Amino acid sequence: MKKIFRAMSLVPSLLIASGMIFASSDGSVMQLSDVDEAIKEIIQEQKDLQVKPLPPGGQPGQNPGHGHPQPHPQPQPPKPQPPQPQPPQPQPPAPVDTTHAYNAGLREGSDKGEREGRHEGHQEGIREGERDGRRNGSNEGETAGRAAGKRDGWSVDQSAGTLRGSNDGQYAGINNGTEAGKKRCYNEGYSAGYNPAFASAKESGLQDTASYNSGYAKGQTDAKVMEAEKGQKAGYQAGFSLRETELENSFPAMDVLKSVLAKSGIRKSAFDFPIELARKGFTTPEEKKAYEKGYREGYQRAYRRAYDDAKRRSYRQSYDTAYRRAYDEQYSISYRIGYAEGREQGYQEAYREAYNSAYSAYFQEYKNREYSDQRTLGTANGRTDGQSEGFAAGCAEQTQRGYKAGYDKTAAEVYPGAFEAGKQSGISAADVYYSQNAVLKVFDAAFYDENTDGKFEASENIMLRAEVRNFGFQKSEDVAIVVKSERGEIVLATDLKAAGVGGRSKSAVNVNIGKLYDVVAPNADALYVTFSVKGRIVGDFRQVYARTNPNKVGVVLKNDTTVKEKATWFFPGKVGKVNSGDKVIITGNKGKYYEVRRSEQGSGSWTKGYISDDELSLQ
Repeated sequence: MKKIFRAMSLVPSLLIASGMIFASSDGSVMQLSDVDEAIKEIIQEQKDLQVKPLPPGGQPGQNPGHGHPQPHPQPQPPKPQPPQPQPPQPQPPAPVDTTHAYNAGLREGSDKGEREGRHEGHQEGIREGERDGRRNGSNEGETAGRAAGKRDGWSVDQSAGTLRGSNDGQYAGINNGTEAGKKRCYNEGYSAGYNPAFASAKESGLQDTASYNSGYAKGQTDAKVMEAEKGQKAGYQAGFSLRETELENSFPAMDVLKSVLAKSGIRKSAFDFPIELARKGFTTPEEKKAYEKGYREGYQRAYRRAYDDAKRRSYRQSYDTAYRRAYDEQYSISYRIGYAEGREQGYQEAYREAYNSAYSAYFQEYKNREYSDQRTLGTANGRTDGQSEGFAAGCAEQTQRGYKAGYDKTAAEVYPGAFEAGKQSGISAADVYYSQNAVLKVFDAAFYDENTDGKFEASENIMLRAEVRNFGFQKSEDVAIVVKSERGEIVLATDLKAAGVGGRSKSAVNVNIGKLYDVVAPNADALYVTFSVKGRIVGDFRQVYARTNPNKVGVVLKNDTTVKEKATWFFPGKVGKVNSGDKVIITGNKGKYYEVRRSEQGSGSWTKGYISDDELSLQ
């Protein structure tokens, strides 16, 4: 239900450009605005604003003769003629903001990376458990053995370390204490001169009118560019989403719109990219490149995070035994090494303790002496620096105040118009995209067992049903279907596909996706399916199901286990061999032997035989 709601929430948005008329379900008629003429008027107004000077006291975008009445101009003395205007110099194109495209790609790449990382991390965790157990047991056995050896060798050479450390600490304490005392006096003098000078100079800077005016002008300039761009982008997305919702809610009765779009003469060119990019307003090569970059980065990070989590959950089961064996082997070797290290460590610790004690006493004595020449120098330097830095700080705060005031005022004037223009552009883009592309979405996907009794049993075929809807006006290519199992033990079909879906129509999918092993383990599993067209996913679905197996299944305990021809130890004959982990179907008992049959997935050419009951464990 959540997938359906999300799909339908994206659906409606493309019905207003090109003067379209629609018939609603109750027979009433709805006429939508002609966006082409509106856009032409907006473009012409923008050109007029760039050419015509503003009237005295006028606002940007205000036509002469409208709004507040202007006072009659007073006679002015003749002015000298201005020089002839120079032809305008070509301006470099404005940079394209690709932040939104990058973030959208990042989100969608993260979703896919998390799904695939979870599946593959589970498999890798099982394989690495035993290997890491051996490695970590060896490492930690080495650590523990070495620690015990160090403890026993620690007290051998401490007396010599104490004598040497006391002498060295006294010498270093006197030298370093003298330097620290001089620095202390200088710093105290510096602070005494700096703080009052900084406070006084900052008050002067806070009254600096030039700094405020400079910030105000900068804020206005930035707001004209930044808020226009933000408004255009936000409006585009809102317009595209609005028209998309309208189009998809009207599915499938859209023949009228299709004919209107055909008559408008719109050609397929600029909108040859995925719906995810068009929907978000990412219509330039730079934005498409940013979207793809975000997708890759999001996929890689999410894949690694999900991979690690799944791997960690599957890891512990094969770790503990290997760890203990390696730990015991390494401990005794490392103890001998640790004993030698402990002797050296005991000496060094005794040295450091004696050194620190002597150093501290002499350092404190010489540090606390008064060094008046350093105090006087610090006071003079602090006063000079405080005056300079305080005034600069006050001016910077004034500049920031002015910037905010100028930015806020201009933003309120610029953003609404930019948003509306972007909205109309988004509506037109959605109209064009849906008219020239197939827009597929998948609904009501589900896996079910072939005999529909609700039990996913061994040797049973598994089916997939779904409905694929095409909200666009062009027929789609064939839909590729790929199914994956999270735990395995199912033979999955390859090269599954569904025929292309016609414009503004839907198609039912019902296919056999694979068959469960005849030795499948009773357990929970999950199937994951993706639907894609030309490599782009248009829908996906994951379903957890419980497997059952009426067969009695045995798991082989060791490699090269013999499958006997007869249930006896005396000249039993041999029909084949199986290895550890192989599964066979148990069909009966004969003494201490199981009568077994080879699985459909089993190796070898044998069909049935006997295996001793101590060479199998029941699944």
